[in-house]
Amino acid sequence: LKQMVPDYQESSPANVNATYVGIDFGTSTTVVSIASINSNIDNCVSVESLKIKQRLEDGTIFQSEKVPTVLAWYNNKLLVGEGASNLKYTLQRGKNIWYSFKMEIGEDLGAKYYNSDLGKMDGVNIRNPKDCVRMFFKYLHSQIENMCKANNLSQNVQYAISIPASFEANQRRELLEALETNGMTLSKQSLIDEPNAAFISFVHESFAIGKPLTISPHYNSKVLVFDFGAGTCDISILEIGKNANGIYSKNIAISKFTKCGGDDIDRYITFHYLLPRLFAENNVNETDFITKERKYIATQLYKAAEQLKILVCRQLIAKVIDFEIPDSYKHSHQQVSITVPVSIETTKGVLKQSNFYITYDEFTEIMQVFTKMPKQNNMRNPLFSHTLSRLNTIINGEDEYNSVFEPVESAIKKANAKIDEIDFVLLIGGSAQNPYIQESLRKYFYKDTKILVPRDLQTHVSQGAAIHSLFMNGLNKCIIKPITSEPIFIITQDSSGKKMLVPAGTVVPCDTIVIDDLETTRNNQKTIELPICVGSENKLLFNLQITPQFDTTFPQNAKVTVAVEINADKAFIARAECMGTSCMTEPLNPFANKELTTEERIVLKSERTANLEAEKNNGVITRQSLEALRKAYEKAGRMLDAAETYEQQYNLYPNSVNLNNIGILYNKCGNTDKAVEFYEKAVAESPDDPTVNFNLGHSLLRKDRNRALNYIRKAAELEPDDGCILCTLADEEERNGNREKAREMRQQVYDKYMSKWKANRLRDFEYSWFSSVASDLGQYDIAREIRNSQPKQKLNEDFYNAENLVRTKSTEIENL
Repeated sequence: LKQMVPDYQESSPANVNATYVGIDFGTSTTVVSIASINSNIDNCVSVESLKIKQRLEDGTIFQSEKVPTVLAWYNNKLLVGEGASNLKYTLQRGKNIWYSFKMEIGEDLGAKYYNSDLGKMDGVNIRNPKDCVRMFFKYLHSQIENMCKANNLSQNVQYAISIPASFEANQRRELLEALETNGMTLSKQSLIDEPNAAFISFVHESFAIGKPLTISPHYNSKVLVFDFGAGTCDISILEIGKNANGIYSKNIAISKFTKCGGDDIDRYITFHYLLPRLFAENNVNETDFITKERKYIATQLYKAAEQLKILVCRQLIAKVIDFEIPDSYKHSHQQVSITVPVSIETTKGVLKQSNFYITYDEFTEIMQVFTKMPKQNNMRNPLFSHTLSRLNTIINGEDEYNSVFEPVESAIKKANAKIDEIDFVLLIGGSAQNPYIQESLRKYFYKDTKILVPRDLQTHVSQGAAIHSLFMNGLNKCIIKPITSEPIFIITQDSSGKKMLVPAGTVVPCDTIVIDDLETTRNNQKTIELPICVGSENKLLFNLQITPQFDTTFPQNAKVTVAVEINADKAFIARAECMGTSCMTEPLNPFANKELTTEERIVLKSERTANLEAEKNNGVITRQSLEALRKAYEKAGRMLDAAETYEQQYNLYPNSVNLNNIGILYNKCGNTDKAVEFYEKAVAESPDDPTVNFNLGHSLLRKDRNRALNYIRKAAELEPDDGCILCTLADEEERNGNREKAREMRQQVYDKYMSKWKANRLRDFEYSWFSSVASDLGQYDIAREIRNSQPKQKLNEDFYNAENLVRTKSTEIENL
């Protein structure tokens, strides 16, 4: 630090009577540290992590530097930290225990925890992730104040909070609002990106132990900070050099937001290994449970998964030589086991298991998912040519799984660098202790690249944040200037479709940027829309709308001016003006930390409405909300979610559903067993309905052919001219050797469908039957034409009207 800020020893803190605190707000664990200038030791910076008091579930007090980021309501007491974490897999998430809420702020889904026991409690009122953040920091604030009193430290606490480098404006805004509610007002630039805090801490630590980081005098070194925690994998690339004032550093690239962390590894272990073994142990199948119940069962196994992961990693670390795991362990069938008694009440009875295990070779397979290597390209080490495809797996209700190399490649590309230009890789985050992660990084980078591992990866970031608080709040010096992680632009009617506002890598805070070459595109325009996006068109941050007063309109080619700025906390502010009418940014679409398609936006909008209605309805989701949500899932092509939402509606409001339609939805998502279950209920309710008889029979064909044919033949008696029924019976005739009879039946269906097709009266599901029967009759060109003519579903819901967009003023118009 002496070299990075050479004149700091000549300065004294502007606010001498202050305590400088840094908080590493983590997805799973939070750490608080304090920094000061030690006048007794050559004015060196001293930093230490604080032991925070945490009440356990039995009432005893536990102290540790590491505070699990968990809240729990237990025995009429709100527990924060270790006690709450011990109840993580016994209480019901969203009702009386809350965790991983850091990753959920910035998404306005209303009362996400509509079943919360504390939803209406004065002074607490936990209804959504932002409320959790507020209550968590309220507890930390009180503990820090108590510590200051006990140690005769100044009550004037100056804070710095470390957050993921890829946190977007809406996430930062909600965090700042939660802090301000607790009186923890932060000064400018007091939010520090976690990778930057980690680097500051490592520089301080390396000097303290007498092994300072060696910087080449001949070129600027690049440090890739690899932050792999519980919820995200954040990559930041710093450039370090020397000038007349000593060592300097600047941030040159930040990876895109990537959900990938230790929690995802736990989840993968659970769904792919522990959950199937639990079902087998208790003689049940995964199809016996809808996704929501299966997810709940899985949460009860996460603790076992996490403990197995930690145990395997600890055993392997002792065997690692130069970041390489011996093959004999990677491919060993030896089991690593633990005893964790589990008892889970379900709709199929109580599921019990005590012993859980995983083998070394299974763990190797698991980690291959998260360490999948990228394609060979100009950034890559030529020794490796593995392929990387985005793993966006949704299996049995799971979320996506991403490789850690997605954000690595993202950051290197943004830095316009080659892989051999990376001199150092600094590891931070608890999950970076995983030996498979370290081995994969060693293989990815060149041998000359040094892998730096701090002494304590979990307390490391908070200490850097504390040092940042001391320098920023006390000495008004910023050691590393932050930058924007993604470009910010307006969607326009230009040929490129966008107008750049703020390029990626812009140093913040930045001066006000004024764009004054935009114009309207048509006469009598009632509204001007300026959709502002971050990174891609699917990441809508704001939709600025300029609307004139007194029912006037804007003429064509009216000048539109936009002024934007990013303050020290990376909060984005924009203003727009046209013909004296102006507006400022208001978050019309709050889902900015994810790239979303129109379909996904529709789903999130419906989920938000459902949550709000459920809160009003005493925690029970309304029938209308379920219907709207199911239709949104169908539009988005999420048929399993649609089917299970319809089944949930059946359980809550049995008289409001069509049992046959539930079966159809389950059939569309490939869950034949559940489809049969509801078709059987539909037949029992309407035994003479040809449609439900056929659907049940058709779904049973591969499981019980004789029973299936009984239902199909009954359907034929009830509806002898139905095309679907005739096609299926034609297949049966051919199976029995009656080819001529089968052809006659197919020709009958073909003629009927052809007539309907020409009259534009084919129903949606009949297109596939028609093209199939045409192929069976050798009419391949007709079959292709039928498939291509099937109407495509159009989504006319969007978050802006394209006709109201502006365009860049052309040179010809300016010359006129």
